Amino acid sequence: MRFWQVLAMTDMDEVMVLARHAEELGFEGITLADHLITFREQYESYPESEDAVIRWYPQTHWPDPWVMFGALSQVTTRLKFITSIFVVPMRDPFTIAKAVSTAARLSNDRVILGVGIGWQESEFRLVDRSFRDRGARTDEMIDVIRLLMSGDMVEYHGRFHDFPALQMAPGPHRPVPIWIGGYSEAALRRAARNDGWVGSMHDMAQLRHAMQRLREERTALGKGMDDFGTTLTLIGAGTGDADPEPLFLEAAELGVTSIYRDAWLDERGRASVLTLDEKLADMERFASRFLR
Repeated sequence: MRFWQVLAMTDMDEVMVLARHAEELGFEGITLADHLITFREQYESYPESEDAVIRWYPQTHWPDPWVMFGALSQVTTRLKFITSIFVVPMRDPFTIAKAVSTAARLSNDRVILGVGIGWQESEFRLVDRSFRDRGARTDEMIDVIRLLMSGDMVEYHGRFHDFPALQMAPGPHRPVPIWIGGYSEAALRRAARNDGWVGSMHDMAQLRHAMQRLREERTALGKGMDDFGTTLTLIGAGTGDADPEPLFLEAAELGVTSIYRDAWLDERGRASVLTLDEKLADMERFASRFLR
C-alpha cells in the first residue's frame, strides 16, 4: 500500500515546504484539487459533505495545480503529483493538454491527470461552458487530450471537437496516466475505460462496491486490474480516529493501490487552521508508523 498526502485547501506559501517534507518522509506523492473561485453565497449543494456545505472558505487558497506541480517538480526528485480532481469540462482540451504535458515534462513524468466532471453549475456559467452535457463532453475530451499529449501530428472529428491535422509539442516522455474521480455508475464505468479511479471519502462498504464494479467493468472490456490504479480516503482512518491499520489492510486485499490522507480538517469537517508546524508533525507521526 502506498500513501499520498492531500495538500488541497492549504495556504499556498506552505505547499512547497509540505511537499518537500512529504518526499523526505517517504510519501508516494501529493494531491492538489481544482476550484476557480469561491462564491460568497453557495448556490448548489456540495455532494461531498453531510450537510451539503462546502469544506472551505472564500479565503481558502486554490492555486492552479499544473503551475504548482511544475514548480514542485523542481524542488523534488521522486514525489508524484495527482489532481483530485481537475474539472475537465470547464476548460477546453487544448489548454488542458498543454498544461498537463508541460508539467509532465518538467517533472520527468511524475504527474497523473485526475479527472472529474464537476458539480457546481454556477462555476461553469462563469466561463461559459455547458453543464448539462459535461459527462459526454468529458469522454470526448479525454480522447482529444490523449491525442494532443502524444506530441504527434493528429486530427479529430467528433461530436464536440473537430479539427484538422495539427501537432502540440513537446509531448511527455511517456503517456500521462488518466484517472477518473467519482462514485456514480457513470464515473466508475469511465474510470474502468481509463487508467485508474480517484475516490473521495468512502467507508468500507462503499469501497467494496466500487472495487467490485471496477473489476466487472474492466473484465467486460477485456482488461485486468494489474495496471489499474486506485486511490481514496478511508472514513475512519483520519487523525484522531481509531487504529487505521485494519482498514488499510482490507483496502489492500480489495486491490486498492494507494490511500491519500485527507486535507487537514477541523472538527466541523472544514478547512483546517492548523499551523505549518502542526501539519509537519502530523505527517511525521503517520510516517513513523506506516512509511518506514
